Parts: sequence; C-alpha cells; structure tokens
Amino acid sequence: MFLKKILFIFILTFFISSCAAVSEKAAKKADKENAYLSTFLSKPSFNLSQTFGKPTQILTENNQTIHLYEIKGKVFDCQRKFTIDNKNIVTGFVSTCWD
Repeated sequence: MFLKKILFIFILTFFISSCAAVSEKAAKKADKENAYLSTFLSKPSFNLSQTFGKPTQILTENNQTIHLYEIKGKVFDCQRKFTIDNKNIVTGFVSTCWD
C-alpha cells in the first residue's frame, strides 16, 4: 500500500512538471510571434501583403478594416488578424499562431 502511494505521488509530480514545461514553451513561442507581428504596427498595410500575400478575408468593423490570414499548419490551423485604419496603417493584431 505504501509503495502504491509513493508511485502515485511520483506519477502525479511527473505530469505536473510536464504540463509546466509545455506551458512555458507555448508562452515563449507566443511571445516570439507577438514580437514578430509587432514589427508591422504603425506601418502601411502594403507590408502585410508583401509578407503574407493576399488576405484570406477582408472584414469591416467600426470604420476599420480587418485583414484575416488563415494559415494551414502541419498539426493545427491558425489565424492572424490585423486591424487597419482608414489611412491603411496597421493599428493592431490578434494571432493564434505560434511560429
């Protein structure tokens, strides 16, 4: 019985530490993605087209244009949304991509 408790604690500790490692790696990749996409802020939307090509969709909300890029990945798909003001300047972004 004592051995089962020790084994259970060991396995639980292993799973918790594994989850923390995965979470840390995901946070680092998200930070890298955000740093990269931040380089497009306050620049003309033309730079987006040069880098990512034609947007998958172009939406309009609250007098702003949103360029949506859908990226098909090996494991999962992701999206990058860029908010563009009426002067064609990138004012914001949201991304579900990590690389």
